[in-house]
Amino acid sequence: MSNQILLSLSGACLGRPLPRKGTTLALLDMPPFVAEELELRGLALPVDLIRGHPAATLEKLRHIADRAHCPCLVLYQDEPMDFCAAAEASTQLLRNLGRAAKLLGCGELAIRVVCPPTNIHVVAGTLKNALGVLQQFDVNLLIRPAIAPADSPEQLMDLVKKIGGFHIGAMPSFAYAHATGNGVDTLRKLAPYSSAIEATAAGFNKAGEHLGWDLNGYVEALLSFGYLNKISIDWTGATNWVLGVQKTRERLMELMGRGDPVG
Repeated sequence: MSNQILLSLSGACLGRPLPRKGTTLALLDMPPFVAEELELRGLALPVDLIRGHPAATLEKLRHIADRAHCPCLVLYQDEPMDFCAAAEASTQLLRNLGRAAKLLGCGELAIRVVCPPTNIHVVAGTLKNALGVLQQFDVNLLIRPAIAPADSPEQLMDLVKKIGGFHIGAMPSFAYAHATGNGVDTLRKLAPYSSAIEATAAGFNKAGEHLGWDLNGYVEALLSFGYLNKISIDWTGATNWVLGVQKTRERLMELMGRGDPVG
């Protein structure tokens, strides 16, 4: 069952210098590096990595990624979008991001939204209408919860259900699950709504255990819940990020009972 989960990379770490080299990867070199050096088979790309690049470059990146068997899966933005106070501007930004996602070959766009509980109906209604914009590009929408302070999983579930349909979902992370105070219960609630989950990792001790939260327990919980969608490694540690991603991948493979590279 776990063999159906696709392991990918949340690529914010790709903007850091390569260890021992001191230089960053060029955008078009990223998919082959992720496939060959990190042995992962997909990319979730932060908007910051592609900002300022022309459409031709994004299309070229898509072709390179496909040839490397490391396709661009999700385009994501960290900065929250306000569909209440700035609905028109946010919808236009959503259109622009959807167009970029289409050029990259991403099937999903993941965003954070400003959603006070008292405005959830307004936000849901605006996003429901905005989904039509994304459908022009065959791109689905994922909601990424805020971490500080942490959105309640119940509110995220409610927002996704109020928007409704087959083109909306969630993209929580292990860091977010930990921030809610009950990570396993949060993942249990959100797994059925999630098309992708970020396996946030920040470091390991000498015994090989993850620092900060129970990475093993979170993965084992997802498997017990029958989760079969994407897991994307999000390395946030201050140490060597290449070794950190490799260590996280190895641990995930062990937990999923797979000793061979992801195919």
